[in-house]
Amino acid sequence: MPTENERKDVQKAMAYDLLRILKKDPDKTYTAEELEALIDAYISGVAQ
Repeated sequence: MPTENERKDVQKAMAYDLLRILKKDPDKTYTAEELEALIDAYISGVAQ
């Protein structure tokens, strides 16, 4: 079972990964549905 510090590291890494994905196209505006789909795809490991 991961420690609290390991869980925090994973959360920070996920946030960083999502920021990198969003910064690929800085002029794009995302709807709530698009962000949800992006996060779902990230979590399930599907390439967008």
